[in-house]
Amino acid sequence: MRGERCVTERVASSDEDSCSTGNSSYCQKVEIKQMETQTQYREACRAPYNGRLTFYHPNSGGTGTAMQLELKLNRKQGDRYDCFFLEVARQKTRSSNGTEGRVPASFDWDQKATVKLGFLDVCEMLTVLEGLKDSAGGNRNGIYHESGETNTIISLKRTDGREGYYMGVSRKSTNGSQIFKGGIALSQAEAVGLRSIFQTGLFYMVFRENVR
Repeated sequence: MRGERCVTERVASSDEDSCSTGNSSYCQKVEIKQMETQTQYREACRAPYNGRLTFYHPNSGGTGTAMQLELKLNRKQGDRYDCFFLEVARQKTRSSNGTEGRVPASFDWDQKATVKLGFLDVCEMLTVLEGLKDSAGGNRNGIYHESGETNTIISLKRTDGREGYYMGVSRKSTNGSQIFKGGIALSQAEAVGLRSIFQTGLFYMVFRENVR
């Protein structure tokens, strides 16, 4: 994208004399072109995570999973956030070869499961990521949340016989019917990133007001 920025600079320099002659219509076209090129450059250089940690794990069988993690802090009086939101979505389509090249797999974010992770939830997950426990949640095989007519188990555990971790969400109605179930295998590298974000997030969840 360095070339696009150079294009913007060349347009600006080469057309200064033409604009100085008073041709307002021409100058408007030049300005629009500059804005379009600069917008493309900013979009291309934007951070790929956009405020969320996302892991995409599609597979050829169409049974993959994706997860997103976002730190949500209170912004105004009455907000009740200061937490992480974890979203899990199952794979919707497989990757394929289209007329314009490779089409990546997609995920069903419309039917995602969303859970809110408070301070102690995050601490419980860190006990696994830091090697203090093999799995979060003790006898429940996960962190238990109950809300209205549903109950949810958020699991995080070391995988047996291989390096890495498994994170999953299972949600059922109070009558026992399954509403959502999905999980994702995390590599050691992904787990390191997740642990670092959880550790940093805890600080801001508690001391947000102190650092303004």
